[in-house]
Amino acid sequence: MTLAASASATKSLVACSLCGLTTLHPLTNDAGDVFCCPSCREVSALLAESPAAPAVLANDADAERVTLTLGGMWCPSCAWLVSEQLKRTRGVASAEVSFIQQQANITFDSKITNHQSLKKRVRSLGYQATLPNEKSRDEEESFYMRLLIGGVMVLHDMIVGTGIYVREIFGWQTAASQPLVDFFQVMMLVTSIPVLVLLGLPILRAGFASLLRGQPNIHTLITIGTFSAFGLSIRNLIVGHGGLYFDTATMLIFLVSIGRWLEMQAHKSSNKAVTKLLEQIPDTATIVTDAGDQSVSVADLRAGQRIRVRPGERFPVDGLAARGEGDVDESLLTGEPNPVTRREGESVRAGTINLDGSFEVIATAVGDATVAGQIGRLLHEALWARSPLERMADKLSAWMTPIALALAAIAFLIWNYVDGAEKGLLVALSVLLIACPCALGLATPLTLWLSLGRAAKSGAILRSTAALERLAKVDKVFFDKTGTLSQLPMKVQEVFAPSPLAPLPQGEGDDSLLPSGEGLGMRENAFLQLIASIENESEHPLARAIVDYAKSQGIELIKPESFKSLPALGVIGTLRNTQYAIGSPRLMSSEGLSLSDEILHQSEAWKTAGLAVVYAGWDGQTRGIIGLGETVRAEAKEVVSDLSARGLTPAVLTGDESSAGQRWEKLLGIPVHAALTPDEKMNRLAENAAMVGDGINDGPALAAATVGLAMNHGADVARTAADILLMRDDLKVIPWLFDLSREAMKRVKQNLGWAFVYNIIGVGLAMAGLLQPVFAAFAMVASSIFVTTNAMKMNRFPLLYGDDEDD
Repeated sequence: MTLAASASATKSLVACSLCGLTTLHPLTNDAGDVFCCPSCREVSALLAESPAAPAVLANDADAERVTLTLGGMWCPSCAWLVSEQLKRTRGVASAEVSFIQQQANITFDSKITNHQSLKKRVRSLGYQATLPNEKSRDEEESFYMRLLIGGVMVLHDMIVGTGIYVREIFGWQTAASQPLVDFFQVMMLVTSIPVLVLLGLPILRAGFASLLRGQPNIHTLITIGTFSAFGLSIRNLIVGHGGLYFDTATMLIFLVSIGRWLEMQAHKSSNKAVTKLLEQIPDTATIVTDAGDQSVSVADLRAGQRIRVRPGERFPVDGLAARGEGDVDESLLTGEPNPVTRREGESVRAGTINLDGSFEVIATAVGDATVAGQIGRLLHEALWARSPLERMADKLSAWMTPIALALAAIAFLIWNYVDGAEKGLLVALSVLLIACPCALGLATPLTLWLSLGRAAKSGAILRSTAALERLAKVDKVFFDKTGTLSQLPMKVQEVFAPSPLAPLPQGEGDDSLLPSGEGLGMRENAFLQLIASIENESEHPLARAIVDYAKSQGIELIKPESFKSLPALGVIGTLRNTQYAIGSPRLMSSEGLSLSDEILHQSEAWKTAGLAVVYAGWDGQTRGIIGLGETVRAEAKEVVSDLSARGLTPAVLTGDESSAGQRWEKLLGIPVHAALTPDEKMNRLAENAAMVGDGINDGPALAAATVGLAMNHGADVARTAADILLMRDDLKVIPWLFDLSREAMKRVKQNLGWAFVYNIIGVGLAMAGLLQPVFAAFAMVASSIFVTTNAMKMNRFPLLYGDDEDD
């Protein structure tokens, strides 16, 4: 949109149409809207060009979505059970349940079912469920208190049980001490009941619910084992002979509960990246009004309002600084520890910290629309997106439960025949415990989710855990050149327009209206106005550089009548019914625009000097060229060397001319494939290849690559087709990401290998009668601890820009 500003002649107070403040010197745009300052006018133009897209939940008008917060899930098998039952519920179109997030995302037909019915459905399975508008129960605090109380009771049972076992082992039984032993055995029964109620009741309820529905899970295994040991002990206590296993039953539940507690802590750590990001956005903001400053909830803010941010406060919105200057800590979004100076007219982001300035900000995005909100949403979606390894682990976990039940039944039948029912029951109990699939279910997702958090802290946002898995398999890395290997922004170095220009649009082509510009003649000045006016509609880095240069020369831009972008070729626009083509020589040729010897000679000289050349023509002839200079990033050579040292093969794919490609090949020492169309770029992407680009112009190649990595130059992070978004303008994160992915996959393989070996050896020992139930419970918890501890080591993986205080 062309913004022709003019100072108002009247001295009466006028209210800004964006932020509402009154002013004596308003500015206006072409539509006649009044603004108090240039920042408000610019924000209004941005909002007009990018209207908010309506939310679309489903194609069916009756479809609704709800996210239930769950409780009582003890392993991925539980999540699988809830998901399967919800999918089979009448009116439910889809249901996804995350064990780590303890949430269920459900899409349903509102004419058939409702929120409350879905909640009751989950609760009927023995799990807790709360709706978004309900306060969820603090499961962690409640569980911790029950664990402490249960621990005291278990300690009592173990001490008493140990004394009784020692008495029997060493033959210290006497008739005089038997009444005391009987008393302590009754006390063991009494103290085991609170353990079963406090720690075991949720497990028992869920276990019975799943068993009755014919879909057993880990709750079923623990339920069978605990009730078997407890029931056998009561029977033997009543008849007066046989072993008592109250201590075994309580210790079993206690150890399983300890494992559950450790998992809860690991889950909290895996979600830390998302929760920390969202917690940094303030709950309140100070808006500037004619009546003075007012404190309002961030939820009530809207784009266009003016917000005051004092030193030490976090910015509550994305916006443009209308007033003020100061240093801003943007490490939350970029991972960069050094502050960045922000001035009037520059962008600021929600969640970043105003260190020492006093700002007035015009909001351009609020809430979920901010960069922080978009990143939070992407991270949240990444936790839901299951990688192939995670899906495989989930399937194995779901199959392990019925397999464990079958093995336990076989063990019982064999040992019942060999050594009686009591021995068979104990062996079966050991098999049930050792075959619990907890470690298998934790082995993969926990490692990958913790890795997502480490990447986010270093300024890299992964759209899914699958991207991490695929990145570890990559052996070739292709870079786009402009804006990726070269340092942005590029700058206009030369303007050459030897041919006479076509008449400019009525009223705007008069030379008297065109400032001469430093070092530019009238012809070059008019040529630059035409080209910059059309390029103003483009997002390409070369286009932005031309526009910025024209503005710096005081040249007023014109709104084109039409505009079309041609990837890898250039753009076409129309002014005063004349079509202008701007871009590469191939575009000039395809549009039938002849190239004079004079322009050809000048362009070759510029290319030899390392300049990027943009051609422009109309009415059958190329009328002029613009030369732009770019410099290789300071870290580019180091990054290329680091990638090669890691066994990767780096190369460059670019649409630039072959001469420019040869220059970059000598500069970087890697292959440069030049003069490529988007289709040719895609064809170069072999299997297991990563593509690094600017996120918008390289969309097809980023989407076609095994893994696409996009440099985010302040664009909408949700727009790119890339799998990984690089929030900081630094290529050093790329070798770091390869190290992170390889380390994560190494730990995943270690965990899966351990879980497999543990189950094979453990089940074998248990079925052979060589593993007592208590030791089987210890082994189960030890396995979960090993897997969790190994996964948690990802929290110590070095951050790119130095470790933080949380680690």
